[in-house]
Amino acid sequence: MNSMLSTLINLVSIISPVIIFGTCCYFLAKKSAVEAILMTIGSGIGLLTTLFYSVLMPFLINDRYLAYTEISQYHTVIGIISFIASLCFAAGFLILIINTVKKNTVTYDQFPKSIDYNHE
Repeated sequence: MNSMLSTLINLVSIISPVIIFGTCCYFLAKKSAVEAILMTIGSGIGLLTTLFYSVLMPFLINDRYLAYTEISQYHTVIGIISFIASLCFAAGFLILIINTVKKNTVTYDQFPKSIDYNHE
């Protein structure tokens, strides 16, 4: 029972990566662009690393009685993969922001200001 409860608590950390990956997949389905591809790849790998850390790693530690050096090696490799995934997501997000800002450069003329009405 205790291991089941700890597994459920670990699964809570998967909620936000699943939402982010789902959102990126939706964005990729709607607009097949470089930023969507990068963000989907980054969030997908990020979801996999989160699954590894929160589900698979505790199972491996408890089941196989891994030594600290082996656990450290796993964490190092997955950390590097996670870093590359974060860079992919960040690059895609940066491209999305740059493209969005370029499209909306004339927004200052689209909204009425309080000084636009006639004072007469």
